[in-house]
Amino acid sequence: MNPNVMEAPEWQLLRSSIPAVLELLREDPRGHGLQTLVAEVWEYLGQTVGAVERGQPLVWYNLGFTPELILGLGGAAHLGIAAHGALQSILGDPDVTHRLIDRAEAAGVPAETCSADKASIGAIRKGLYPPASCCVGINTPCDTQVLSTQAMAELSQRPTFIIDVPYYNDERTLEHVAAQLLEMVPFLEQHTGLRMDWGRMRHVCDLSNLALESIWDWLDERRRIPLTQSGKLVAFTFVHQLLFAGTEAGVRIADALAREARERNARGERPYRERVRAVWYQDPVWTDLQIYDWMESELGLSVPVDVFGYYANEGLIDTATPETMAYGLARKLVKSHPMARQFRGNIENYIADFMQMHESFSADCGIFAGHVACKHAWGGLGLFREACRDAGIPLLVFEFDMFDSRITPREAIEAELTRFVNEVVWPRKQRAARRAG
Repeated sequence: MNPNVMEAPEWQLLRSSIPAVLELLREDPRGHGLQTLVAEVWEYLGQTVGAVERGQPLVWYNLGFTPELILGLGGAAHLGIAAHGALQSILGDPDVTHRLIDRAEAAGVPAETCSADKASIGAIRKGLYPPASCCVGINTPCDTQVLSTQAMAELSQRPTFIIDVPYYNDERTLEHVAAQLLEMVPFLEQHTGLRMDWGRMRHVCDLSNLALESIWDWLDERRRIPLTQSGKLVAFTFVHQLLFAGTEAGVRIADALAREARERNARGERPYRERVRAVWYQDPVWTDLQIYDWMESELGLSVPVDVFGYYANEGLIDTATPETMAYGLARKLVKSHPMARQFRGNIENYIADFMQMHESFSADCGIFAGHVACKHAWGGLGLFREACRDAGIPLLVFEFDMFDSRITPREAIEAELTRFVNEVVWPRKQRAARRAG
């Protein structure tokens, strides 16, 4: 970001709030995961500012993409266009995100569009991002991302490369996406003025692999009963991949999350009395992370995994050749990346992943916190309900918006969760325990 952009009140607010959040987090000497993540976000922002001030090229992309190929160029900065709205909601002032959403709607973006996309468009229209050298778009993880990708291309007025991920989930899809990633390389070279260094790219993929191995180790630790880390942490897998895939920072974050879980499990910590475990099978409550503390302390409700936090183990990137690296990245973007994996194709993928998570994380129930814009999930809700009913899994369904707290206030969410846990899941679990005993 150039100095003019960084002097905007919105950025000044973030620049003042993130250090304050870090100080608060450091009061817990054992909370390595979130501390490392927030510290690396702070470093990322500073590095991006420095890169732009030095005149280095900047590549924008939407939230279905991860930055490994950009990093392979060396010397290019990368920016996910959802970054400002997300960071404000999580670390700054959610009202800033609300104003970005309102700005997008006032410009004609349909109200039923995802708030992540509206906030992205609002941030671009507000001029909160420095000019891009070029843009990369991908038609995942959901339908409304197509809208924000189109808006990114039009509003940036910069050359844009669009990656098409087909509907199907087969080998031809992976080969198709891999071919497009290879086609994107000369596009990036042309518009950034940099050359792809495949030796550097191999190192980037090695770092991406190391981070993913730690993420998978972390998820394994979160399978243990009871959960010793807060449920608020798991959704940050998505942020980790969006900003830090292929970087040393990404490895440090993933290692810290896994190390914290191992240490807490080894100590046998019991931060609260866990009564009920849930797969949170939609978007996290990023407008108010403290609601997870409330769920844990007041209801004994833990969230070991959610859609944003689940990074499916589909294998590592083979770094032997440019072709194998492109194929590995394609497989990651199509079959591992949260939401892109579940929200593409038929509802069977969505349901199958829920059932697998429910079993492997020893959950007692599912919570469908339905983002108002998730048409794929809402469209398949009847089939999802039927699958849960057939499997004997209690399912809570309510509507909310992960970046716009005006849609469903926290009080309404708390009421839904309290009724579901205390009147449905916990009594059911007690009856099952009596029958087993």
